Amino acid sequence: MRLLDPLKRALEIETSDTNQIPTPTARLYQGSRSSAQLPLNDEISSATASLDQARNGYNQQIYINAYPEYDPKVSYHGYDLSRDVSEYQFGAENSINQENATKKPIPPPRKKRSNYNSQSELANIKNGREQWSGRFDFFFSSLGYAVGFGAVWRFPYLCYRNGGGKMKIIQLKFYNNQSSSSGVFLIPYVIFLFALGIPLFYLEVNIGQFTSQGPVQCWRMAPIFKGLGISMSLMSYFLTVYYAMLLSYSILYFILSFRSKLDWTTCGPWASANCTDDFSSFVMPCNYENTFKDPNGRCYTWVDQGLVPIGWWDVNSRIAFRKPVLPSDDYFNNYILNKSAGMGSISTVEWPLALCLLAAWTLVFICLCRGIKSSGKVVYFTALFPYVILLILGIRGWTLPGMSQGLYFYMKPDLSRLADQRVWNDAANQIFFVLSVSYGGLITLSSYNKFNRSTLANTLIISISNVLTSIFAGFVIFAYLGYLSYITGQEVKDVVSEGPGLAFIVYPYAVTTLPGAPFWSVLFFFMLILLGLDSVFASVETIVVVITDQIHALRRYNTLVILIVCIAHFGLGLLLCTDAGIYWITFLDQFTGSYPAFIIGLFECICIAYIYGTCHFHEDLKAMLGSRNCGVRLYPIFQICWLFITPGIIIALIIFTSIHYPPLKLGRYTFPSWSYKLGWGLTSLILSGIVLYAIYAIIFDLLIKRKSFRALINPEKKWGPLLEQNRKKLRYYSCGQQGALVSVINLIINRSLSNQALARSKPSPSFMNDDR
Repeated sequence: MRLLDPLKRALEIETSDTNQIPTPTARLYQGSRSSAQLPLNDEISSATASLDQARNGYNQQIYINAYPEYDPKVSYHGYDLSRDVSEYQFGAENSINQENATKKPIPPPRKKRSNYNSQSELANIKNGREQWSGRFDFFFSSLGYAVGFGAVWRFPYLCYRNGGGKMKIIQLKFYNNQSSSSGVFLIPYVIFLFALGIPLFYLEVNIGQFTSQGPVQCWRMAPIFKGLGISMSLMSYFLTVYYAMLLSYSILYFILSFRSKLDWTTCGPWASANCTDDFSSFVMPCNYENTFKDPNGRCYTWVDQGLVPIGWWDVNSRIAFRKPVLPSDDYFNNYILNKSAGMGSISTVEWPLALCLLAAWTLVFICLCRGIKSSGKVVYFTALFPYVILLILGIRGWTLPGMSQGLYFYMKPDLSRLADQRVWNDAANQIFFVLSVSYGGLITLSSYNKFNRSTLANTLIISISNVLTSIFAGFVIFAYLGYLSYITGQEVKDVVSEGPGLAFIVYPYAVTTLPGAPFWSVLFFFMLILLGLDSVFASVETIVVVITDQIHALRRYNTLVILIVCIAHFGLGLLLCTDAGIYWITFLDQFTGSYPAFIIGLFECICIAYIYGTCHFHEDLKAMLGSRNCGVRLYPIFQICWLFITPGIIIALIIFTSIHYPPLKLGRYTFPSWSYKLGWGLTSLILSGIVLYAIYAIIFDLLIKRKSFRALINPEKKWGPLLEQNRKKLRYYSCGQQGALVSVINLIINRSLSNQALARSKPSPSFMNDDR
């Protein structure tokens, strides 16, 4: 389009040849609602002199479209676009018609409505990345991801396993002080929270938010470390396999709770010979008339036929004769699991569990196929509801007799247990597990954040509230363990079976002590379902993001990718639905989250602190959050952790755990030697992502592309924020960034070359002698 050029030529032709403009093909187009006053014959000379500056009332220029085309994006309000300039004749005889035609306002084109709230959101859609639609979506998603089964299921059983000592029982209802307890586990647990958990949590959240990329592409700062994302996704895969199995347990219990009386309230056909549901006559005083106290602990009565045993008066003898087992214990092991003799004893698939597993993955797929904006709203409820149920169970448990014995066992530390390296290893492992660091989920969830959202507050609140939730869940479950110790006369550490099934033994028994037990059972297992869903959502999303970030074409088929990932999880999960499934859950829990998590966390620190450089990362955070942000101001604390404290502790854990690796047990069952070989093979498979990608990068960049070794440890050109508008905020936007290690290498090389040049420039001693 040219500014009024056709109109000027048309007017010149009129003045020279005729008083009427020849029939042209140009059409009038005006972009405002004001009218355009076309000149008369006697005004042509003055009009042509100022046509270039012609503007309407809206200060907009008037255009003539010489080559008209219909624009489908513009609404013309019913105007006839076939009219051309020939309809507007100029001259005195048509002045009235001209004025009427030109004074008629032409409305501007309507703006197309957009479904996007901002330019950044539209840019994100164009780049194939979604964003959280709500302010608190990330907070509740991360809280639900972290506060999952790890807090309610895993933390209590680790405390129970790391308890110990002997409690000498004086009477059934009165005990002396316990010489040992599980409270020692809390000491390394809190230490590792601040030394390991919070620094790594803050690191992953910032990397994900800064790059808006998944666990693989976010490591473009040092391309050789991209394999970290692959190892994270593999670890998340195996974690999610047995997490979903725990979710299926909860679904099955949830269905079985819709009865007038819970099946595990009393001993049933599935019960063992030791099952005890009435502890009122567990022991008796044996001081009635015609009774006799036998030294072996039995109580007899005199009848015509002689002495007849009527019970036990000594609790130790009673327990030694037949240890009581809770109905909920037998119900879980004999009915739900139908537990076999060992890990290799697989005879049948428990189809109720398999169907519940299928239901669990169907539910996960339905929630995830609509994207993170819908799942982000689901977690508003799923992350908060568990606290209500735990509080209700806790209030009931804290009012039961004997609960103080359980809390004493839970809180009183036995400092001698600090010499046991297993306590430290389990505490560190639980911190990685419960905060979900090194699993890739935090990077994935934070990659959907807005670029300038503050990260320190979310890090501290989520981390500390997560640990407090674990400790709170311990107060609930150990209150019931104390009550069971009170009514059975056993030590707290011997009340129930040790292992991952602890939560599915104590909690089901706990709800039977409440009035209206089926109702509370429905609510409790609904809570466990929500806890499991939160964690599985983020884990599956991590795997999907890793796949789609590597193959961008698959982003169009995101639903199909989610379906395939869910089917893959379900296929391997069928192994856990067998009668040996609980052994495989213990096996996966031991070998998929300890060593791999430690090594991945170590490489994260090395990459940021020594390869890319903490100073460079500090500049990135300034560009993202602003120099006045609290996280930026407190950055030196995290810098020290990433440089020295966190990697030093992880290296020590790896060394001491390797020297004294604890045996793998489930209750009295000791795992066979072949399970250790399989476990180390599984650990190697998870870590192979780091090694294999490093080998691939070396071959591709050094041998095929003929690049320098610096290309493996120097940031790529695409390193930085995903959106161009955010990349422009960086200091190195136009000139590129150089990693800290590469800078050191270049400095050493330059100094070496300078020294060599200086040495060559100095005259040799022989030359100086000859000159003399």
